[in-house]
Amino acid sequence: MADTNPSPAPQPERPAARWPWILGGLLGGFFLLAFGLGLGWYLFYRPIVNVAVQLPAPPAPPAPAGPDAAQVKALEDQIEKQKAANKQIEEQIAALKDRLRADVCTAKDPQGKTPPAQTPVPPGGQKT
Repeated sequence: MADTNPSPAPQPERPAARWPWILGGLLGGFFLLAFGLGLGWYLFYRPIVNVAVQLPAPPAPPAPAGPDAAQVKALEDQIEKQKAANKQIEEQIAALKDRLRADVCTAKDPQGKTPPAQTPVPPGGQKT
């Protein structure tokens, strides 16, 4: 028997839209490129430029109007104390130099009146 009910004719399949894939690819590529450029700038270009092109130093702060009287007085007091300490040290050095020039007391010469004997020169004279 023949089929009286004709089967519906197969309809041609509609092609899938490709524009979402194209648009997604373009946007994804753009964002990937932007991310790569940003990361390259941050990791490589920025440190090199910061070292090579440094900003000028900021201007020095303005000098104070005049010296502070308390600081000047403190410095003068400190200088006077240092001069007194230096004088004491110079007196000690002079006393020690006088003691070096004084007679030397030894077991053989308890009074230290005879000059010490010179060290004998080794045979063969001095070596140059």
